[in-house]
Amino acid sequence: MDSLDSTQGNKTNRVIFMLVAPSRIHQATLALLNVENRFNRRFQYPYVLFTASEEESAMITEEEKRKIDWITQGRAKFAVLTEESWDIPDFYDRSRVEESLHTIGFSFGYRAMCRFYSGFFWQHPALAQYDWLWRLDTDIEFHCDIPYDPIDRMIDVGALYGFVQVNEDANWVQPSLARNVSEFLFDYYQSHSTSADVVSINGGLPLAPLEVNHGFVWHGKEGIEKALRGQAGSNEWTKMCMYNNFEISHRSIWESEIYTAFFKHLDRAGGFFYERWGDSPVHSFGVAMTLRKDQVVQFHDLGYQHQGWAYECAQLDRCTCSQEDVAADFDDQGYA
Repeated sequence: MDSLDSTQGNKTNRVIFMLVAPSRIHQATLALLNVENRFNRRFQYPYVLFTASEEESAMITEEEKRKIDWITQGRAKFAVLTEESWDIPDFYDRSRVEESLHTIGFSFGYRAMCRFYSGFFWQHPALAQYDWLWRLDTDIEFHCDIPYDPIDRMIDVGALYGFVQVNEDANWVQPSLARNVSEFLFDYYQSHSTSADVVSINGGLPLAPLEVNHGFVWHGKEGIEKALRGQAGSNEWTKMCMYNNFEISHRSIWESEIYTAFFKHLDRAGGFFYERWGDSPVHSFGVAMTLRKDQVVQFHDLGYQHQGWAYECAQLDRCTCSQEDVAADFDDQGYA
């Protein structure tokens, strides 16, 4: 998959977006102020702030909207999610969903958020005019000024996906995710390979693109082969995820044939509500089967922090990180 934007001059096809709960509107306001001060007052990207429903949208006061309008210099607009992208589909077994809410935990809203980010965000009409989609959460902070445009930097190197942190995700909240991903890979590559392709590979392994980065999500050559045969599960999954609370992506990833089929497969399997399949591992699996390694960029010099967690901060004059007290546990991502 190649980049669809070869020029840096076109800034009109880029947007920053955020899902905002009414209870987090103050947190979102502070995050937007930080983003403006660290980056966007210079680059002037528009914002789209999503709410889950008309009811939630009505809970955000006009005073709060005026503050956001002032901070963003009028570049932020609110949009309500579609029912299709947020509500539990009719084909789900509601009793299984209720049982899972009690056994695994995590609220309906959290699971709906994971499903929305996994399969719907780029389809919302409010984002339709944009090709480059920069997601941020409300509980974030940049500890470094960002003097360059990260999207320009991605275009310079031919990348389509950008992230900051790699972390190991939990298996107990999504015990059947890896198995379902493996089953999808086998079915998809079988249906997109000729019989000669399948027979020619040792053990009947379906033909898959050699250049994509399955090794990020599956353990070694044996893990990849088991995944492509539809026989892999949690033991073969590395659990490594590119955390997408900071994510810059080109919409061509999500609109690709393989990712579209991938999300439909997962949605029909039901794990977004029967378990708590996260959008971060879903995106990581999707990127691994869609892009080459050189089409993915990790940013190390933003001082980006999410939810007060450990973060990587470059030793640069434009960074104001404190390595004392609560910020002492820095993570340089060396293990990943």
